[in-house]
Amino acid sequence: MNLQKQEVHSGLTRRKVLVQIAGFIVGLFLLYLCIRTALSRSDGDWKVIFDADPGLIAALVGFGLLSTLIDGFVFWAVLRPSRALDVMQVESVNMSVALMNYAPIRLGTILRVTYHARVDGVPLVTIVAWFVSIMVTTVACIGSVVLAILMSGGEVLPFTLLCGFFILLSGLALWLGANTAFVQRLARGRERMLGDPRALAAGLVGRLLVLASNTARMGFAAAILGIDLGLKNVIILSAAALMLGFNPLGRVGWREWTLMMLTPYLAASAFEGDSIESLQAQLVLIESAGELLGIIPLGVLASIWVIPRLVRGRSDGEAASGGSGD
Repeated sequence: MNLQKQEVHSGLTRRKVLVQIAGFIVGLFLLYLCIRTALSRSDGDWKVIFDADPGLIAALVGFGLLSTLIDGFVFWAVLRPSRALDVMQVESVNMSVALMNYAPIRLGTILRVTYHARVDGVPLVTIVAWFVSIMVTTVACIGSVVLAILMSGGEVLPFTLLCGFFILLSGLALWLGANTAFVQRLARGRERMLGDPRALAAGLVGRLLVLASNTARMGFAAAILGIDLGLKNVIILSAAALMLGFNPLGRVGWREWTLMMLTPYLAASAFEGDSIESLQAQLVLIESAGELLGIIPLGVLASIWVIPRLVRGRSDGEAASGGSGD
């Protein structure tokens, strides 16, 4: 089969590259501020990090890895109505993306777009619709969870019932919206990523599981420091951390510093005594480190597999078995 070569344009101008490099440098400085704040405790209690139960450390790292694996499944399942790809391939790309998101100029996003366009032949307009669908389900899920936790006051049973109700309600609204004549004319079939019940359910439930995994990681970070956050505070902090990961200026530093600044307002009741600021900095740094340590090993291995395939491009065999496309 003759392949039609598809040119992939990242949309990065020189100005955008300079802005993102500057953002990365500022992020490094913000990370330094977080670390300096975390080490500023005069009572020496920050040493509990090094004396923590190995089981807590393992759980912290394990849930960091689990979040990324679930995230990869969500990307695979949401795209499936438009293009059926191999789930392990999408997981490998997602793991590489998660690792490269710590680099300047959002290399992870560039890798995801370039790989799926060049290797899998997914049209760029479909990739854009894919990203929009992921973002929409993420906002719907987090909005449902935050509204439920605020209305329930942190009580487990009311929170569970309200969360399920709001997610079902938002899912119904998205499904109805995706299947309107206006959206179908505008999206030209790509609305199936939200209009297909299985893809929509995978997006919403998958994002809920990602948030649950992040919440567990935040809870273990708090346990290492001996902080009793409570259900309400740990969910709100985890939801904020998840959304801050979408910062276009970069992943490093910005998420940690912003979350450290927001923590007194989002979870003020969980902190008391001296050195509150350093304790808050320690919390966000430990939680973030758990994610990074979970990503690094498989991220490196996945990149060793992904990058040569990206350089090689699309083979005739892959073109013949690439699945349905738009």
